[in-house]
Amino acid sequence: MARALNLLSTVVLAGGLLVGVGTPTHAAGRTPEVIPIDLMLAGSYTDAAREAIEIWNTAVPTIKFVEQDTPAALRVMEYKTARGVQSHVNIKGAGRGWVYLEVGDAQLYKPSRIVVHELGHILSLPDLGPGSPCAKVMSGGWAGSDCVNVQPDAAEKAAVRDFFAAHDVGDRVPWWGSGSPAR
Repeated sequence: MARALNLLSTVVLAGGLLVGVGTPTHAAGRTPEVIPIDLMLAGSYTDAAREAIEIWNTAVPTIKFVEQDTPAALRVMEYKTARGVQSHVNIKGAGRGWVYLEVGDAQLYKPSRIVVHELGHILSLPDLGPGSPCAKVMSGGWAGSDCVNVQPDAAEKAAVRDFFAAHDVGDRVPWWGSGSPAR
């Protein structure tokens, strides 16, 4: 009888490990949070967008942008304004919304840096503002046109990891909604 109970408890424990009983939903080894993205309207930014997707997927393994060839909840679109600069996002929840990439911005800034920055907003990161260093991808245009850094730094990676440890795709991004688009 004791042997049967030991065997049964071993099976139950092993089964619990297989189904994740006792493991937090957002445990370190969990499957990444998938963010479907389409680049059907990305135009001249398509290659830069693919590079930015790979950069974020590598930098934060707990999230994974997955390109699809049908409309997704996250869309990337190239457009043109009379002013010639104005890349920005419209967030519809974490990992959802529109990334608008102005063609004139690519004449001033490295295209993949522009897309990495805008996807950073989609992943919950706000702009840093004037005087922020080139080492921060969320410094955006404030770092100057000679800044070509496309790699999020440790703090930016940690902020995205922390956000998605506590939130899911589609959840509200706390700083979004001030009335003006993130740039």
